[in-house]
Amino acid sequence: MDFNQTLRQNNLRVEKLLENTTNGFAKNDVNDAVKYSLLDGGKRLRPCLVFETAKLFGVDDKNIEKIAVAIEMIHTYSLVHDDLPCMDDDDFRRGKPSCHKKFGEANAVLAGDALLNLACETLLDGEYSQSYFRAIKYIFDCSGICGIIGGQAVDICPDKQKDFETLDFLTENKTAKLIFACTVATAIYCGATTEQQENLAVFAENFGKAFQVADDLLDADIDQNLSYTNLLGVDGAKKQLNEYTQTAIDSIKRFKNADFFVELCKFNLTRNH
Repeated sequence: MDFNQTLRQNNLRVEKLLENTTNGFAKNDVNDAVKYSLLDGGKRLRPCLVFETAKLFGVDDKNIEKIAVAIEMIHTYSLVHDDLPCMDDDDFRRGKPSCHKKFGEANAVLAGDALLNLACETLLDGEYSQSYFRAIKYIFDCSGICGIIGGQAVDICPDKQKDFETLDFLTENKTAKLIFACTVATAIYCGATTEQQENLAVFAENFGKAFQVADDLLDADIDQNLSYTNLLGVDGAKKQLNEYTQTAIDSIKRFKNADFFVELCKFNLTRNH
């Protein structure tokens, strides 16, 4: 398996799917804001995880594509809202003006809302089965008040505790929960056993946290409100990164043909963006 080639192939696949989804959009500020945010590249890591999880179970169909595209829409909506002045107040995203700087705050709010609704439309356009319905339910559990919205609510709280327990909660909900959605929800649709779902959940939690630690290490020179580097120092954060990574690898190795996931964990240890 060529890890980089697999990433590229999955990236091209999801880019085409996203473009096909947005091709018929009418020309207006909100739709332009949606396309600006959704089609601006990025790692496309989450759809890639959907495709590769499905491969573990020998499944590749239109519903898998729906899941992959919808989760990328949910991820993008969360970034658009996260960048707003009332949230994390970031003027740039992926090297260009964030959505609200380009289109204004009101259009950015509506674009985020539209992306979340479009994720629902996309999933509901799939072929119904009981396992698919359970997967959809799991995805929105991960993105709701017990997932990324709940994490963001704590993050914006002015009197939140600045300790490891709070950081761990934020990381699990704001970062790892969508990794849960990519892996566990896909596995549910593919007919995974309870044990297989649990192993993927362990992978998702620890890889998600490792991904956030790696991000914090990349931003270690930037003044951060609450981060692994601020709490643990650079050396402590690196140690935590290695621990999360090893746990993620140990859990995913319980599956046959999981080389991509192992290589992804190793890639995260040394990534520079």
